[in-house]
Amino acid sequence: MDKISRRDFLKLSGFASTLTLLWGCAPGAASTAVALPTQLPPTDDDLSLFNALKRIGLGPTPADVESVQRSGFEAFVESQLAYEQIDDSAIAKRISQFETLTMPVKELAVLAKPSQPVFELIQATMLRAAYSPRQLYERMVHFWTDHFNIYILKSQDRFLKTGDDRDVIRPNALGNFHALLSASMHSPAMMVYLDNASSTKDGPNENYARELLELHTLGVDGGYTQQDILEVARALTGWSVTGRRDMDNAGDFMFKPFFHDDGAKHILSVDFPAGQGAEDGEQLARLLAEHPSTASFISYKLARHFVSDEPPADLVSKVAQVFQSSGGDVRELLRAIFFSEEFNASLGTGKLKRPVEFVTSAIRQLGIETEFERPMFRLTQVMGQVPFFWSAPNGYPDVGKAWLNSNDLLARWNFALSIATNSVRDSHVDLSEFSGKPESEIVDALSLRLLGFMLPDEPRSKLIETISSISDVDPETSACALLLASPYFQYR
Repeated sequence: MDKISRRDFLKLSGFASTLTLLWGCAPGAASTAVALPTQLPPTDDDLSLFNALKRIGLGPTPADVESVQRSGFEAFVESQLAYEQIDDSAIAKRISQFETLTMPVKELAVLAKPSQPVFELIQATMLRAAYSPRQLYERMVHFWTDHFNIYILKSQDRFLKTGDDRDVIRPNALGNFHALLSASMHSPAMMVYLDNASSTKDGPNENYARELLELHTLGVDGGYTQQDILEVARALTGWSVTGRRDMDNAGDFMFKPFFHDDGAKHILSVDFPAGQGAEDGEQLARLLAEHPSTASFISYKLARHFVSDEPPADLVSKVAQVFQSSGGDVRELLRAIFFSEEFNASLGTGKLKRPVEFVTSAIRQLGIETEFERPMFRLTQVMGQVPFFWSAPNGYPDVGKAWLNSNDLLARWNFALSIATNSVRDSHVDLSEFSGKPESEIVDALSLRLLGFMLPDEPRSKLIETISSISDVDPETSACALLLASPYFQYR
């Protein structure tokens, strides 16, 4: 069909009124919270597998569904955990156009276009999420990126974050938590973002020390005191970054002995002897990685991400025990979650997709071709989430209530319309396989593709009635837009 404007489509289809009925809401003030529906179809084996794929990856393609049905859930999980064995050459070739991804940091520091590393890293991140077969790995990259959040637009982080993504997050996303924590503590991007690069014995900066305890390891209720924060700040004085003028090593981690407080310290009831130098930080990394509060906090966040906004306490406790017994092996933590009764019981319940998940799931499940250039970037940005653009150190929220007021909802509707009508300049969806079929068959086929189940009778009838009433728009376009924007597609 020829492209039409979203305004014309709204007039033709009664899009907003149909969706308002489906959502059971009347979008109005921006502060109005929107509730997801609680009634979903009974879960059979195929739907359970489909729902499990939505949790583990970033949108189940038809090939993913066939794979898990053929191998079984446990084998599929194990194959995703062994991500190194999954051929990723196609996406690697696709993102090879972004030259900054592999540049040494010292070269990134002197680029004529300082925005180039920023937008190339964002594009590559979204393309990997949308097209890589290493779906669990990519989801965990996003999880740890938020956990160790760095705002990419802060000063030197415009080029340092590329190194952090490449050398800290991606190598350790499915590895060992201590290794990941230690890598983050040595990350020049983190040192700059949380101001540790300028922390000295004469002026220790508490910013990184506080977030290291509260957000990265122990959690806000993890049992530390203000004195512990002060002592951690002392332990990390001198942990810094080489400057741009160092042509051979610009943007590297650097320990500056002269600026380090080498006195004795006492952190979390543990003595740190005087004269240790950089070993203060190494001892601190081991202490925090092995602390029971860290085990509980990381387990809680993983359970919240994969199971429920309010994860069952018993599951968190079980995963925390695995954390301690395995030494923080992330693969073992995920096995404990995915093979739990709590995970299985949660499938099909309202774990809301964040905007990036909403976008990537649409791309994957509809086979959309995009390069995630400026038009797609802007649509995602309007929904409130672009990788690396969260300015606070706590990372993008991971609970549904943070993402769904009426303004957010309208932005999602606009995205659905834009995609279905091929109104996004750098993106294309091909719905020709549904062309020429009766409206009821189109709704059913697209429902199975996007939702994993047939719509309940009432919304199904409403969608068929709506698209049947339109003469100027292909029914597959109408059905695609309505299903993408429906409450049912917002779940994962």
